[in-house]
Amino acid sequence: MGKGRWWIALVTFEPNASDQQLLPAGTAGACGWMVALAPDEDTAADLFTRDMAAWGVRVIEIEQEQEVFSDDEINEVDAHLAVNFRNMKPGERTVWGTFFAYGGEGEA
Repeated sequence: MGKGRWWIALVTFEPNASDQQLLPAGTAGACGWMVALAPDEDTAADLFTRDMAAWGVRVIEIEQEQEVFSDDEINEVDAHLAVNFRNMKPGERTVWGTFFAYGGEGEA
């Protein structure tokens, strides 16, 4: 793990722009685990919100935010997130793992 403090959280979001390319067409929203490099929990939440907005989606809720101390801890939560975490590019502050999309009326 790189220098700094690492935070994971379960992030729920929805499309905020018609040209967003993160979620499939017709998707009402999604949720999934993310990692952020931040000095504290509040800054991590701000980074999740900022970086998801850059993808054209709006964060609805950030839950289960907690500091992690090894990539093994991340792997226990989401193996795909751990892989993306290990492959973070220099300068990146957040990365996401597996997202689970949902349609209208609670349809998956």
